[in-house]
Amino acid sequence: MLGTYTTNYNPGNKSRLTNLEVATRKINGALLMPGEMLSGYECMAPLTAENGYTDGPSIENGHIVDSIGGGVCQVTSTLYNAALFAEMDITQRQNHSMVVAYVPPAMDSAIAGTYKDIKMVNPYDTPVYIEGVMENGKLTFTIYGKETRPENRTLKFVSESLGTIELPPVYQVDNSLAPGQQVLVDAGHSGLRARLWKYVYEDGKQVEKTILHTDEYTATAAVYRIGPPETPAVSTAAAPETSGETAGQGAETPDESQAAVGTDQSQPESAAGESQPQEESAAGADQSQPESAAAEDQPQEESAAGTDQSQSESAAAEDQPQEESASGADQSQPESAAAEDRGQA
Repeated sequence: MLGTYTTNYNPGNKSRLTNLEVATRKINGALLMPGEMLSGYECMAPLTAENGYTDGPSIENGHIVDSIGGGVCQVTSTLYNAALFAEMDITQRQNHSMVVAYVPPAMDSAIAGTYKDIKMVNPYDTPVYIEGVMENGKLTFTIYGKETRPENRTLKFVSESLGTIELPPVYQVDNSLAPGQQVLVDAGHSGLRARLWKYVYEDGKQVEKTILHTDEYTATAAVYRIGPPETPAVSTAAAPETSGETAGQGAETPDESQAAVGTDQSQPESAAGESQPQEESAAGADQSQPESAAAEDQPQEESAAGTDQSQSESAAAEDQPQEESASGADQSQPESAAAEDRGQA
């Protein structure tokens, strides 16, 4: 045995159970010669009712929907982890758009046509045989072949969470609701960044530590319908009247009035209030020169934060909350219909 891995499923979810059985049966018994490649999608396709699949929960654009073949990504995720322990050459693998329940973050493998697929190549000089078994709520894939690795060499794979991603809620005004009323449309979910570490031990001593990949799971915002805002009461009190002109808005200063009268005595007094070609301001100061901006722009430096962590070793990864044993032990995560994978999209 080169590698094995087991995930749990809910036997009571009949439609999803059917999809798991059909997909597992189509991969079970695959034989790969040296250098030969296996594609999970090509083994299971087409995901149609004619090929034995039925409607099941799946992920589409960050939401749970029903689609033909929903649930088959648990099959490919289980196969992916067995391939990790067998140290097959993984040439294609992508994570889901949201976290799933049956494997830790960064240990899943989604199927979406040929866009998201699991592909692996036999790196050994002898054939390998893939076995898939479903029994008592457990799905297991085992890869058999001639073991050429040292007996004292063991593996461990560790999922490390790097932080959650949150989005603010979205509010949609619904005039059919009362002011102040609020109705939840979509609860949304948090996003997550995670990476997968591979540890190699010889005689129990760590000799290798590698980051295999870093994944991001998209967050979706909660959506609410809310009633329109309350209309404020309209006041019936009359507004006070203003009399006279305000200073600086057409009212003449005494000096301006006198200058207007003394300029041309031939004009009647009614013309004394007209605009003069050359008026001095009340302050008499020349305002033609604009003031210069005293404060010069200061450059701001941005620090180059965010050093690429993709291949660096982290001491924090020495003790991770979720570890996979070298034998590929059963996963204890409960299944959730709200976190199951999409079969086709």
